[in-house]
Amino acid sequence: MEATIHIDPSRQIGQVDDRIFSSFIEHLGKCIYGGILPYKDSKPDVINESGFRADVLKLVRDELKVPVVRWPGGNFVSSYRWKDGVGPKGQRPRRPELAWGGEESNQFGTDDFIKWCREARTEPYICLNMGTGTLEDALDWVEYCNGTGNTYWANKRREYNDGDPEPYRVKYWGLGNEMYGAWQVGNLTAAEYTRKAQQWAHALKLVDPSIVLISCGNKGQSSWDATVLQGLATQVDLHSIHTYTSFGERDRLDGKDFERKVFGPEEVEEGIRITRSLIDLAVSRLAPLSLRITCYIHFRSFQRIENGVEKCKPIKIAFDEWGAWDETKEHYDLTDSLAVASWLNVFIRNADIVAMANYAQLVNVIAPILTSPDQVLKQTIFHPLYLFSNHMRGTAEAPSMALDLHVESPSYNGETLPKWIGGLRDTHNLAPKCKYIDASAAFFPGDQERVAISIVNRHPTEITTVAIKFFRYQSGEQGSLRGEYEVYSVYHHSVDAMNTFEDPNNVAIEEARGTWKDGNEIHLTMKEHSSAMLVVPLRRAN
Repeated sequence: MEATIHIDPSRQIGQVDDRIFSSFIEHLGKCIYGGILPYKDSKPDVINESGFRADVLKLVRDELKVPVVRWPGGNFVSSYRWKDGVGPKGQRPRRPELAWGGEESNQFGTDDFIKWCREARTEPYICLNMGTGTLEDALDWVEYCNGTGNTYWANKRREYNDGDPEPYRVKYWGLGNEMYGAWQVGNLTAAEYTRKAQQWAHALKLVDPSIVLISCGNKGQSSWDATVLQGLATQVDLHSIHTYTSFGERDRLDGKDFERKVFGPEEVEEGIRITRSLIDLAVSRLAPLSLRITCYIHFRSFQRIENGVEKCKPIKIAFDEWGAWDETKEHYDLTDSLAVASWLNVFIRNADIVAMANYAQLVNVIAPILTSPDQVLKQTIFHPLYLFSNHMRGTAEAPSMALDLHVESPSYNGETLPKWIGGLRDTHNLAPKCKYIDASAAFFPGDQERVAISIVNRHPTEITTVAIKFFRYQSGEQGSLRGEYEVYSVYHHSVDAMNTFEDPNNVAIEEARGTWKDGNEIHLTMKEHSSAMLVVPLRRAN
């Protein structure tokens, strides 16, 4: 099989926001108790002075470099009483846990979360309880975290932190979690949620005008998203959407699960396209609310009339729960790694609208990191998260810019999950194409220009020769070496290959160097069902 990727560094989509490499922790399974905190029988050498797992912290801080972590849920938050989780641990009450069953000990609460975030060098993102919680609870929580005055909850924070006067300055606050779902405690209709969120948003900003508010969306493809965005366009900064690929009913014995997993992110990109249009509609109000979401035209040229441009913030997407979730297993295989790499390609390709993405979850529960009492394991999906975070991310002074690529590749024409992905193939020019070669790229301008290119070969059996053609650029210099580039690949001969505590490097990142054969073209041979990250120094062609 052959494919071609055309790259023009001047065709820039937008800045890659490092918040797309964020994550999420929830009081579910062993995510908190066993992942963030140690097991009861963990040895002292895996526990740091603060009582956290040092090995997990090291992976989060030094390898994944997670910029934002969302907490405490997830479904858990819709019956969470945050006041139970502050103060002396010996006085914290145990409560029934309604979302997942069992009991919540409250040994990990707000102060513990903030302290863990500081040690992980990550920014906290708190999701508010809009199920059983009240507006008063939410206002108190913001005051507790961010209050600077001589007020009750600000003083309680100081009391519980040995008199430390500094506020936590929690920036990100989510207005509920999946409030549309029948599974959610206190679920609401779209109209009910919108009205409630309007009231909450107004009041929360009175406590701290600097906070960033995130509305509760669905998958970005529904009337829920349309209603919520119409009602909250002037009050929120980000709109949350959630999707898990690989999740759903199907015959697991029919041999088609590989394709269903690796092409699942096509659904995600379609959801982002629709959400982009709904955001534009929300600030223009030129279309009736009953508009069917089967219309995929971009409305960016519409005038922002009814809400008024001056009243509307530039709303972007917070994809604050995403991942490859096969509900039948906890260990991830090579196929899942390819799916996650394709997910991340989607976020890079839509860098102008996706401001944040939080992989769900960080440790032990559908996660890249697994723990035993005294060990940590990097699952196969750890590798794409690591590669993107370390090679696609720029800095505030030198940001990376996502590029608009043109990819010529054969496409998959079989069954997809969900099935409607395949059904859209020929309906319009922006429809999912399910190309076997999936790619994204980020350009790093400056004195030492380079481009990072992510490529996923989603064909289960065919080796692919990929020609990467650069427009206006050619091989660059790095030190005394001319025309060399780095290649980080993930491959195993079996798509079912997993990492285990007994064999932790069964699927690993392989590093190599390549050399340009032509002035402006690279030829890469990609093994079947594999992924690669290339880091290529460039210089402008004469």
